[in-house]
Amino acid sequence: MTDADPSGRTFSNPIHDRPFADPFVLKHNGRYYAYGTPAGGGLPVLRSSDLVTWQDAGEILGPPEPGLAHWAPEVAYDNGRFFLYYSTGGQEGEDHRLRVAAGTSPTGPFDEDLGLLDPDDPFTIDAHPFCDDDGQWYLFYSRDFLEGEPVGTGIVVDRLVDMTSLAGEQATVMRPHADWHIYERQRQWYGKVWDWYTVEGPFVRKHDGRYWCFYSGGAWKAENYGISSAVADHPLGPYEPVQADDTADVLRTLPGKVIGPGHGSVALAPDNVTEYLVYHAWDLEHTGRFLHIDPLAWGRKRPVSPGPSTEPQPCPPEPLFRDLVEPGGSDAHDAGAWLLHGSWSRTSDRLGHPGGDPCAIAVVDVPTPPSFLFEVNLATASAVPRGSRWGLVTAYHDDGNHTTVSIEPEAGALTWETVRDGERAESGRVGPLRPDFAPVAYHQLLLQHGPDATTVALDGVLIGSLPAAFPTQGPLGVFTSGAGLTATGVALTGLA
Repeated sequence: MTDADPSGRTFSNPIHDRPFADPFVLKHNGRYYAYGTPAGGGLPVLRSSDLVTWQDAGEILGPPEPGLAHWAPEVAYDNGRFFLYYSTGGQEGEDHRLRVAAGTSPTGPFDEDLGLLDPDDPFTIDAHPFCDDDGQWYLFYSRDFLEGEPVGTGIVVDRLVDMTSLAGEQATVMRPHADWHIYERQRQWYGKVWDWYTVEGPFVRKHDGRYWCFYSGGAWKAENYGISSAVADHPLGPYEPVQADDTADVLRTLPGKVIGPGHGSVALAPDNVTEYLVYHAWDLEHTGRFLHIDPLAWGRKRPVSPGPSTEPQPCPPEPLFRDLVEPGGSDAHDAGAWLLHGSWSRTSDRLGHPGGDPCAIAVVDVPTPPSFLFEVNLATASAVPRGSRWGLVTAYHDDGNHTTVSIEPEAGALTWETVRDGERAESGRVGPLRPDFAPVAYHQLLLQHGPDATTVALDGVLIGSLPAAFPTQGPLGVFTSGAGLTATGVALTGLA
């Protein structure tokens, strides 16, 4: 974990002035997009550069038919397309069913309706798409269990064959198992009267090789609502709940300050390292569920959080260098610290290169720490000449002495190459690209260097490790050979 924001800036929960329930945060190209359940109408989206200051960014989906409601949206990005998972049904949950829609922007519109996700189940809500670091997607969601004890809403998981189709290998993650999971006694539902229990709102984080499914339990309107977790060695389970005596153990009601914190997600701070829980909680007057964030940490046996907080807290930490290439540069951090070579240019809304040069490099003019995390997000022009490659550059000394990590679509691989005195000295293959890799879509390259290893991830998928002697010390940057390229969401973080 890096230090808190050295500027001394603070924030206080809640961080948005209007109700915003069931928040899910997507980090894309270094920016944050929050999606939530509306009090009425269409599905809203908020936008932020720091996880604290949010602006309304419209609606990603219009209002449902009269008498119906949209619930709990989440958005996944895959190879240039954005997929919206949400449920639609009655105002109190009647006949809610999961749907999926597609769009080309994180702010929508998601006007390509791709239908129901699980048409054979009469009640499904709270979809959470999760991508493992091998590239396989899974969908966690909630459904009702009417047999066995206790009766109520539980959580299941299935493998996604593609972004819109389930494999039909549904596995139970968790059913209610604790007294504090009670939703309502003597509830009238499905034409019967039940003591109804609920666990819902799953979201998943992989930590130290294990899969932690966070969930909310209890009644969403009541003080017993809170967040706990379960853990497994595989996304499909089996999951072992973290046992708490009589209440949620990650986030719970703080009497006199916060009521029913729950149904959230995990987001990385701008430094790409520090984790935050993003969740909703009722105000004391019970007027609405508002947006909150608090740090997520890892104890010896379980995830923990100091939240729910209401006092001023340090803002989420920034990296050593960040450039979001926003119009006007208002969201950029040290955006002027570039050394541009060849035909690279940094304008108020673009860091780009028209292509054509044998190798054109843009270097971050910030000292490289001994251990670091370096992120770049890259997209090519519509026409990509044969033999083109692009990616990040390390240990830059001059145009004839540096090392590159390249996306090479023609070779179908991620590769590396060290150039000395203008000639290739060493090179190698890191790992394969997906067969349908789309160069014109934005793709994230993440280089992590520490004392024991240097690894490369592409779009969150661990591609491979680089040789022990791979050069890392020296300026870092982005480059292209042949292709027109746009770069954004560049961030350099020092690691302890």
